[in-house]
Amino acid sequence: MIRRIAGVLALLCCVTGCAAPLFSQAANFEQAMALFRQKRWKEADAAFAETEAIRPGQTEALLFRGKWLVNLGQFPDADQVLQIYVAGHPQSEDAVYLLAYTYFREGKPKESLQLFTAAAKLKTPTSDDLKIVSLDYVLLNDYRDAGHYLEEALKMDPGNIEVRYHLGRVRYQQNQFDQAIAAFQEVLKRDPGNVKAQDNLGLSLEAENQIDPAIAEYRKAIAMDEASRIHSEQPYLNLGALLSKANQSEEATGCLQKARDIDPKSARIRYELGKAYLDLKRFEDSRKEVEEAVRLDTNNGPAHYLLGRIYQRMGKSELAAQQFKVTDELTRSQGENSSGMGRPSK
Repeated sequence: MIRRIAGVLALLCCVTGCAAPLFSQAANFEQAMALFRQKRWKEADAAFAETEAIRPGQTEALLFRGKWLVNLGQFPDADQVLQIYVAGHPQSEDAVYLLAYTYFREGKPKESLQLFTAAAKLKTPTSDDLKIVSLDYVLLNDYRDAGHYLEEALKMDPGNIEVRYHLGRVRYQQNQFDQAIAAFQEVLKRDPGNVKAQDNLGLSLEAENQIDPAIAEYRKAIAMDEASRIHSEQPYLNLGALLSKANQSEEATGCLQKARDIDPKSARIRYELGKAYLDLKRFEDSRKEVEEAVRLDTNNGPAHYLLGRIYQRMGKSELAAQQFKVTDELTRSQGENSSGMGRPSK
């Protein structure tokens, strides 16, 4: 009897000894999940890493660690983590879609599209998934396929404002300005405070040479932006550039100065502001802005050419000749260069 009791106790000790680590492992994962739900990202990351170290490949720790890294915008790190998880869990639709999105954010459209194709075999894509697919095609300059997938996304979810906005951008790039205008107007009907849509409505009207309506829409976008907590330089830049072309350089400089204050590292803003100053014969101000544009984008042919003109007007012929020489070299090596000077794409 005593031996039987001892044997039972030994068995219980063995079972308890095995259960304790398992309980600890489960507790680690649940703790990590609790931290994840609370958006305590760094603590959650450490807890997921610990769980994965204890039970490699046996929990969703790497998947949720990948989600955490995506939330923080750390896409190369998310890429590495999710690749490991997908290799061990190729049927995880959540992981495959997330890795496809991560590739898109890393600027890897071909890899992203391949994974979206694989993910679609596991689960039907959502409207937002098709939006990212379309943006992959935008990165590949394939606007026909981009427009196709955005149209399909809208069929699935007609109320998806982001999809409709991007459809407007794609139609603008395709020079289908009437369709772009219609898309942005529909976005504004559903979301009247959408600064991006308002600004792009102005761009589309300007592209159709409807100058006064375009100026009016840019002014509306600026009024919206001024009421926002986070500001965008785009409507100030677009209105300033258009006013400058319309020989309203004095007002243009005010808009462009505001754009520069918001984004001082934009070569295009500096270029446009320098051009407006040149029209006003404010040569020193013009020189400073365009020299900065060239510093920010050394391969910008139009900026080098404008700087040469400024030096000419200031009587600095040698410096002007140097800039014209650089312009010629860039034109020969790159062809017609529009670096940073084209209409902004968002």
